Amino acid sequence: MNDIYLDAIGVRLGRSVDLADAVADGRYDANEYTANGLLRAVVADDGEFAPDMAVTAVERAMARSQVGPEAVRMILHASIYFQGQDMWTPASYIQQHTIGGAAPSVDVDQKSNGGMAALGLGTTFLSACDDDAAVLITTCDKFCLPGWDRFRSETGTVLGDGATATVLTRRPGFARVLSVVMTADPTLEEMYRGDGLRTTPAPGDRPLDLRTRKQRYMRRRLRELDEISLRIARGVGDSVVQALDEAKVELDDVKRVVLPNVGLTVRWWGLLKEMGVGPERTTWDFGRNIGHLGAGDQFNGLHHLVVDRALEPGDRVVLAGSGHGFNWASAVLEILEAPDWR
Repeated sequence: MNDIYLDAIGVRLGRSVDLADAVADGRYDANEYTANGLLRAVVADDGEFAPDMAVTAVERAMARSQVGPEAVRMILHASIYFQGQDMWTPASYIQQHTIGGAAPSVDVDQKSNGGMAALGLGTTFLSACDDDAAVLITTCDKFCLPGWDRFRSETGTVLGDGATATVLTRRPGFARVLSVVMTADPTLEEMYRGDGLRTTPAPGDRPLDLRTRKQRYMRRRLRELDEISLRIARGVGDSVVQALDEAKVELDDVKRVVLPNVGLTVRWWGLLKEMGVGPERTTWDFGRNIGHLGAGDQFNGLHHLVVDRALEPGDRVVLAGSGHGFNWASAVLEILEAPDWR
C-alpha cells in the first residue's frame, strides 16, 4: 500500500432509544431481542433526512482535517436505503452543501459493505494522485416507516440512523492505511434478489421484507444451510486474514477489530472467536448501543475508539465489513497519533 492516511472522521447520529421499549410495545420481537443482545439504537427525528445528516458529518470532519476543500479530488458516497428522492445523486447534494468544487462524486453501492468498498476504491485512486490530494468518503441512512421497519425488515440486527464522513490523504494523518482487501462471492446474490426481477421499484407503502426473500432462498437449499452460513462468515474472516497478510501484521498484534453492528445470532462472531478475537477486542459493547448504520459502522466505530481515547500510537486496528452480493472487505490501520476529538 502506498502512503495513504486517514486524516479525520466526522459523525452525526440520531437520538438514542432503548430497544426494551420496542419489545414492550410489540415493535421488536422479544426472542430476537434476547438472542441478538442489542440494547439501543440511534433514531433520526421526523423530518430529518439522511443526506442532511451527512452534511453535518462532513462539516465536522473538515473542521478536524488538516486539508481544505480544494484538496479533495473525489467524493465517494455509500448508503443502503432510500436517500430522500428517486433518480437523484445524494453525493452531489452533500458536495454542494459542504466542500463544493469540481471533484467528481460517485455513489458506491455494496449495501452494508459500501463504506469499506469506498475505502478500497479511495485508497487506490489516491495512490495515483499528488501529495496534496484527498478523498472524502461519506455514508448515511435513515430507516423509517412505511418503507422500512428497523426492527423487522431484516434479521440479525436493528437498523440505526446516522452519517459518517472520512477524509483520506496522501500526507500523514492520525492513522496509516497498511492494507485494504476486497473479496466477493456472487453465487450468493440470489439470497437478497428474491423470486425475480421487476420493472418498477417497491411501492413504498409497506416495509421491505428481506426476511421472506432469504427464507425462500434457504427453503430451496435446506441441505446447504450450514454451508451457506459458514461461507458468509468465512468471507469476513478470510478478508481479515488476507488484509493482515498484505500488511504483514499478526492478528495477535491487533489492538481492536471494528465490525458491523449486528446481533450475536450472526455467525461471524463465533468464527472470529475461534480465531482468537473475542467481543472485548471488538466494538461490540459500543455497537450494540448504536444499531446497524448501513455502510457506516466501521468509520463510526473507529471514530468512537478515537474519541474514547482507546487507541495509542503504534496500535494496529482492523476494519471489516460484509454486504449483499456477497461482498466483503477488510483494512488494517496503524495508529500514528491520538487526536483529541472530544
